[in-house]
Amino acid sequence: MSDSVSIIIATRNRSGILARCLAALPDGVRGLEPPEVIVVDDCSVDATRQVVEDFSRASGWQVIYRRQPSPLGANAARNDGLSIARGAIIVFIDDDVFVTEGWLRKLLKGLANGGAVVTGPMRLTVEGPLLGKHREEVSGYYSEFLSAPHGLGGEIVPVLGNMAAARGVFENTRFEETIRPPVEEIDWMRRAGVCVTFVPEALVWHYKTPEDIQLKRLLKTAWSRGSEGGWWVRECANFDSRGLGPMISQSLRTAARSFGHAFAQQCWGGVVVGVGELSKALALGGLINRGPRVPVSWT
Repeated sequence: MSDSVSIIIATRNRSGILARCLAALPDGVRGLEPPEVIVVDDCSVDATRQVVEDFSRASGWQVIYRRQPSPLGANAARNDGLSIARGAIIVFIDDDVFVTEGWLRKLLKGLANGGAVVTGPMRLTVEGPLLGKHREEVSGYYSEFLSAPHGLGGEIVPVLGNMAAARGVFENTRFEETIRPPVEEIDWMRRAGVCVTFVPEALVWHYKTPEDIQLKRLLKTAWSRGSEGGWWVRECANFDSRGLGPMISQSLRTAARSFGHAFAQQCWGGVVVGVGELSKALALGGLINRGPRVPVSWT
């Protein structure tokens, strides 16, 4: 636990939430040396820089503010932070994450116990009720992970909103800047060839605004995440056409059951799941998400 730590936070146009994210850090690292904090701004037009400067002045911590030359997205921002980070341990959190007391010590303990990469749970905190009658139907689309998320082969996948790793694992493998949620972590992990340990004690809160939980935005998120996941499996996971067929069938069956549940129970959560699974099936079949891949900034 004596190794130096760099915490990298990518952000765009969420200065108010970022202020709360930064304000939670002192409790999260209590008892340890203050880390190096690197905030990479993806061309915000709000008070992001002022928020970072205010936190640095109030905390007395070393905080580095970086601004991307153009809006390139979260992965590009993370890679930029990696390019200047000096810590032996690299930690990633998102700008809408609030760490809990003792969080960093728990992550570092996971690394000290032999893990090259560790990740912890993210619990939703929202202003208002979630859509649907069953929280678990839609919580995944908000990136809530209370237990270890798993990949195609059952392997544990890290969550970039709450992740720590030895610096060396990034030396030859950075994040792919054209890949978007929900597959950016598994894509990096497979290329880096690392194993991940889940640290259930290292909890963070994942904040969502009233706008984030509106039906229209959630449907858009479900469609985007489903199509991105299907595209990644088709193009990057090395499955042949025979392997894709059962996945397409499974997604279509899940979509049909979800829409049926939504109709029978008058439950919007079923609609959200159905939309996500339908877009995944279409992308697995190569019918959507076929355009050129370029870095894009999140909205």
